[in-house]
Amino acid sequence: MRSISIILILFAFIDISAADEAALRQAASEAIAAGDIDSATQSLQELLETAPDDGATHYQLASLIMDNGGDLALATQHFERAKQLEFQPMGVAYRLSRIYARLGQTDAALEQIEAMAAGGFGLINLLDSEPDYDDIRANPRFVAAEETIRSTRFPCQTDQRHHSFDFWLGEWEVTQSGQFAGTNDIQAILGHCVIFEQWESATGSLGKSFNYYDPAFDHWRQIWISDSGSIIEFTGKARDGGIFYTAETVNPADGSRTHHKFEFTQRADGGVRQFWQTSTDDAKTWSTIWDGQYDRK
Repeated sequence: MRSISIILILFAFIDISAADEAALRQAASEAIAAGDIDSATQSLQELLETAPDDGATHYQLASLIMDNGGDLALATQHFERAKQLEFQPMGVAYRLSRIYARLGQTDAALEQIEAMAAGGFGLINLLDSEPDYDDIRANPRFVAAEETIRSTRFPCQTDQRHHSFDFWLGEWEVTQSGQFAGTNDIQAILGHCVIFEQWESATGSLGKSFNYYDPAFDHWRQIWISDSGSIIEFTGKARDGGIFYTAETVNPADGSRTHHKFEFTQRADGGVRQFWQTSTDDAKTWSTIWDGQYDRK
């Protein structure tokens, strides 16, 4: 009976402790919502007396102190403790880098920023917009780390394989056999991961395509869709200063197959040639169906 009584007492203690922690968390949340920073800080400090190994509470308390003009040395201690407890290591490094930058401790700030870059931190907007970094932005170490972080966030912008089709970017007038054929607006979108085409022919028909480099297969893809219902998916390679696509389509009416060769090459004058051939005899013979010349508007 005595052992059962001890167990019941222990369970009661655990329940009371859990209830106290929940009450303190609730009190802290309500105080923060009401803008009562002092009361929120006190509740979080009391919570850490109950749960000293709660990394989230150390992080929240440190952030509260840092963001409201509190003791930066105390905030640093709590951020370091959160780091030891492996809570939000990138968030901790970001916060510490800002504290050290505010204090003029340039090397310490840069060490944290370099840790962010090495750890895969990708929130480049936080670096670009943060005034705490204004005095260290020109430092070569900051510039290098910032570029790594930017590459993490926008990998297509810094990977040259995604730029092989940049010669097609712009607004174009298109002719075929010397006759006006239409206009085309080519843009890089989604962090330069997609080359987006918006075509309008001289007769008013419309088409759009998405062109993108697929690093998993080391080739380019184009998905073309027109308002007439034409859909073609090309795959190809960047070579010889151009993009060379191929495709195979099936006529749903009779099941016949057509092979396609579709080439984009840059002319010496900066224009672009778009050359399209098809074969209906299993690639034995080819017919030219389009030879478009692009000139910038």
